[in-house]
Amino acid sequence: MQLLIVEDDTFKYSRIERLAKDSVPEIEIFRADSVCDAVNYLNEKSPDIIILDMSLPSHSPKAGEGTPLAMPAGGVEVIMEIDYLGKNDIPVMILTQYADIQIENDYFSIDDAGMELRKNYSFSNLEVVFYEDGSEEWIDKTKFFLGV
Repeated sequence: MQLLIVEDDTFKYSRIERLAKDSVPEIEIFRADSVCDAVNYLNEKSPDIIILDMSLPSHSPKAGEGTPLAMPAGGVEVIMEIDYLGKNDIPVMILTQYADIQIENDYFSIDDAGMELRKNYSFSNLEVVFYEDGSEEWIDKTKFFLGV
């Protein structure tokens, strides 16, 4: 199984990575830490599943390329690219620390955001999960998403 984790926070990424490796030992994990990195990866490859943060920088910081732009709805940009590429059959779990998600200039609760994204972008398997360090709920939902 190939998992793409789109996450810019190193601590949160390491928690997700450790959980995935402990739950599915044979898993192959790829990381993108910006909208640009995720889009480039998805243009070349199709992972089996995706765990996606919602707030992402526009690109990874690199000398001479300017300061990355903070994008509170960067995950939606990645969702739009997945849909554009016709890869919306890939299961996606949005794992966010924010209680509300901005979708096309409107804010939705975590529960409503999943329904709105599935409707707008024709995803059959898209979940939105609240990430809170120290909580077991995101861990249980991530394990279920991974098929454990």
